[in-house]
Amino acid sequence: MWRNLLIFVLVVVLFWFAADYLSAPTPAGAPATRAARPPLDAIVPPQRRAPLRRYADISVHSEEALALLFDRVEALLDHPRSKGEQPVISLVLHGPEVEFFALKNYDRYKDLVDRAARLAAFGAVDISICQTQMRVRGIGSDEVPAFLRQVPYGPDEVERLRREGYVAM
Repeated sequence: MWRNLLIFVLVVVLFWFAADYLSAPTPAGAPATRAARPPLDAIVPPQRRAPLRRYADISVHSEEALALLFDRVEALLDHPRSKGEQPVISLVLHGPEVEFFALKNYDRYKDLVDRAARLAAFGAVDISICQTQMRVRGIGSDEVPAFLRQVPYGPDEVERLRREGYVAM
């Protein structure tokens, strides 16, 4: 019985040293005599690159120009965004296009406003609207759709996005 126990202990110690030897790193310049190990990339999944955060500084003078921008956003949209996922682009409206989103002009710009609302609902865009331009054009803060995020001054919002690492589109 003692003999069997001694043999068992020796076998365990041998396996222990063998496992330790095979798992220890190879010193620089030493021949690679160990069994080939799979590369670390095969074991650890690659890290996903952080999505590119984009912004567009919008000061357009026509429906067509804004519709063209929405076309570009839709081309970049590969799937509706889930809660917490970054939008494809942040738009900052601070020019004449503010008029397009006034509720009093909804009948005239319905297609454009509905398209913007759909993109916002999909999480494709985060749309900011300049309150300064709204005041200049006689639009109250309660006279624009709720999906627009109101900011005090559009150029300051653009600068904030730049500081946070957003890239101009």
